[in-house]
Amino acid sequence: MKKLWQIYLLTILAIGMASASRAQLREYRLSGRLTDQSTREALPNAPVALLGKDSVTAAHAVTDSLGRFTLTATLRGPLRLVVSYMGFDPYSRHLLVSDTASSISVGNIAMVPKGINLARIDVEGYRQPITLKEDTIEYNAGSFKTKENAVVEELLKKLPGITVERDGTIKAGGETVKKVLVDGKPFFGNDPKMATRNLPADILEKVQLIDQKSDQAQFTGISDGQTEKVINLTVKENKRRGFFGRATAGYGTDSRFSANMNINAFRKDKQYAFIGSGNNTNGTSLGEGMSGMGGGGSGITRNWNGGLQFNNSTNPKFRLNGSYHVNNSQAESEGSSDRQNIFSKDSSSYVFGGNNGLNTAMAHNVNMRIESDIDSFYSLILTPNLTFNNSENQSQRLSTTLDNDRDTVNTNRSTTFTETKTPIINTGALFRRKFRKKGRTLSANFNLAYNNSDVTTFNEAYTRFSDNMQTRLDTIDQKVQAENMSRNYGVRISYTEPVFRDRYLEINYGYNNSFSSSDRYTWDRSKPGGEYDILNDSLTNHFNNLNAYHQAGLNLRTEKLKYNYTLGFNLQQNFLESRNLTKGETIEQRTTNISPTAQFAYNFSQNKRLKMSYRGNTQQPSMEQLQPVPDLTNRLLIRLGNPDLKPSFNNMLNITYNTFNKDNYRSFFVGMTGMMHLNKIVNSNTLRPDGVQIVQPVNLNGNYSLNAFAVTGLPLDKSQKLAFNFTTEVGYRRDPSYVNDKKNFTNNLTVGQTVNFNLSVKDKFFLGTEARVNYNDARFSANPQNNAKYFNYDLNLDASIQLPWDVVVASQVHYTATTGRGEGYNQQFTRINSSVAKTFLPKRQGILRFQVYDLLNQNVSVNRTVADNYIEDTRNMVLRRYYMLSFTWIFNRFGGQNGNQPPMRF
Repeated sequence: MKKLWQIYLLTILAIGMASASRAQLREYRLSGRLTDQSTREALPNAPVALLGKDSVTAAHAVTDSLGRFTLTATLRGPLRLVVSYMGFDPYSRHLLVSDTASSISVGNIAMVPKGINLARIDVEGYRQPITLKEDTIEYNAGSFKTKENAVVEELLKKLPGITVERDGTIKAGGETVKKVLVDGKPFFGNDPKMATRNLPADILEKVQLIDQKSDQAQFTGISDGQTEKVINLTVKENKRRGFFGRATAGYGTDSRFSANMNINAFRKDKQYAFIGSGNNTNGTSLGEGMSGMGGGGSGITRNWNGGLQFNNSTNPKFRLNGSYHVNNSQAESEGSSDRQNIFSKDSSSYVFGGNNGLNTAMAHNVNMRIESDIDSFYSLILTPNLTFNNSENQSQRLSTTLDNDRDTVNTNRSTTFTETKTPIINTGALFRRKFRKKGRTLSANFNLAYNNSDVTTFNEAYTRFSDNMQTRLDTIDQKVQAENMSRNYGVRISYTEPVFRDRYLEINYGYNNSFSSSDRYTWDRSKPGGEYDILNDSLTNHFNNLNAYHQAGLNLRTEKLKYNYTLGFNLQQNFLESRNLTKGETIEQRTTNISPTAQFAYNFSQNKRLKMSYRGNTQQPSMEQLQPVPDLTNRLLIRLGNPDLKPSFNNMLNITYNTFNKDNYRSFFVGMTGMMHLNKIVNSNTLRPDGVQIVQPVNLNGNYSLNAFAVTGLPLDKSQKLAFNFTTEVGYRRDPSYVNDKKNFTNNLTVGQTVNFNLSVKDKFFLGTEARVNYNDARFSANPQNNAKYFNYDLNLDASIQLPWDVVVASQVHYTATTGRGEGYNQQFTRINSSVAKTFLPKRQGILRFQVYDLLNQNVSVNRTVADNYIEDTRNMVLRRYYMLSFTWIFNRFGGQNGNQPPMRF
């Protein structure tokens, strides 16, 4: 904790110095007057803005009744004064404000009249940092400053309401962002990191956080329950014609290497992109600055990947988007674990283990989206996707199991080799029909999916059991071949009809048919070291599963000026058939579910809104959960299927409230999500006296969860150069399970508080800090004596300063502390990444960088997992200190940039 306090004090000192330097910035006043050029009359209530680099707002005001305005600002250097007024041509003038200016008068500005255009009522180039729309939070990218050559991921970290984890996962409002679009179009499929870690932040005009509905729901205007968090990156108009990219190569100690190249060519309605990278530093790409140093996560990974992306929308009636991406990786892992299995007040087991492994994988992904407007009434969207995965995984594990009295009950040594080949095909087709009557639509959404997985596993395990001073040896040496196939097809038809002036009725029908089969063969050796030539009938099984449902729904949507709501319901009839072909057994289930739906949105003002929604849906059991054959991959954790499983029914309630104050630029986002499950599929855990645990899925009620968050954005000036973000998260989850045939309820409370601070000074100095505290309280009804409370502390500092001679010094400090863990798993460590970079070549296109990862050589990976009946602490191998020298070449050429008037000097 002493190091934590030292870093904390350094942070406070840095903030104090930054605040003092800010206080020393001298304010100046800029005044003027607006008049009509033809009548010379004053123009009242006209918005006036003073913009800095990248259209960052330095100050803004509104003219008074006499047309006068006064702006108070601290930003100096090259600036731009912009004015817009309905019925007049926009006015823009470049200024050059010196360090000594204290009062500036631009005199009278005569606005030139023109034909009234109601669409032109905003100040040209002036945008507030955050804009709220019905399903979108829109951030003006220029209002949130980043370091030179920063990638999109670094920009996202500064946006209120958006968090970026160390592995690049993006979260907003407690949900994971699953897709990043560029100008509304897919960018290399559904991997957000392909865009956030390769595209430069300075080409963006806006970042939009969207609660995106399905294509069919966007067309009908009525939600079908398929909503996901999506980020759309809007490129600046003057960056949409030209090409840009960067190439980086680096080599370091311990044979560490990292190379990356991305090339992007934009031609208004055409986009082409190439991405390629390779490294053995746990990264998928090498970005600029410290973000490209990799090292995150556990294990050590060597990765090669490359891909092509294209988008063509030159024909307004035909739009084509596609990408191909290939990835080859090899991951080395090594770790230890300490697990406590909780069964009752006087029955627990403790498993101490160590493991190592090597995983190699090759993946090919092809994604396409084809949109065709057949005519003004008919349109078609096709989305074919193809994936092929091939992987090999070999692992070794040693473990010791103790009983409740801490006596050894078994020791285990196992070796496993698994090879998997999986082609996956997914295709969707959406046919849409508009009618002359506004609001009347007909659409049909078809989908087809096919998955064929061939898995071969060689499993060798030796387990020595101890019981009453006697020992016995159990040996497994088997080959398991599994051929799993799944096929799914379905259709959803929707018809909408305006029934009143502001109400729309939707009638929908859906049918889905999902078939899966699993052929599992288990072979034993006839003699040690020989062939696997004896079929083990007890572990061999042929199993088919058919799941089909019909669904009909009715929804009524009402749209008013300030609010809208949707009320409806769905009736779903399910049919489930499980066939054990080996034993000649068939199980059939028929269930009917009625699920209401409700949505409500209220816009208090342009910058304040409330949204609420409720939805229920059915979740079917998976093939692995149904198949009644023991999985002996882990001899001490045997998994059984359950063909008697029923579908579970999920209820979800979501409430969000967002507000943004355009006067002081403060933002506040708050939300809550509650879920309750009926017939939830949970685990039934049984502990045998020899320490072997048997797990089987069963249906059980009593599962629910509640999560809430609140995000406050608090800029200390309107240019967003000095800003705080506060995030509070609270979660409660109740998970039922069976433990030795008795009900157990695991109640888990989590509370987290995060504070972010960002400071930028004249594009020369950047400081970003993040302090995070997470508290966890896990309680087990079956064994309250093993309740656990623990804390996680994280502190991150990211700083860079530009020195003379185009030299930039940057550093990242990450401090982590954990308490309340098992013996040896409470950790305190500090990881420091630092770099010195020199920019050279014409137009600052070359960067030579020397960097060090984990300067103190303290990096560790310790994690805790709390589940229905166990607590497990794990420690994994991580990448430690290395040094690297790299060179980056940045290239860009854009067209369509207009010349500027000579600036007015003050």
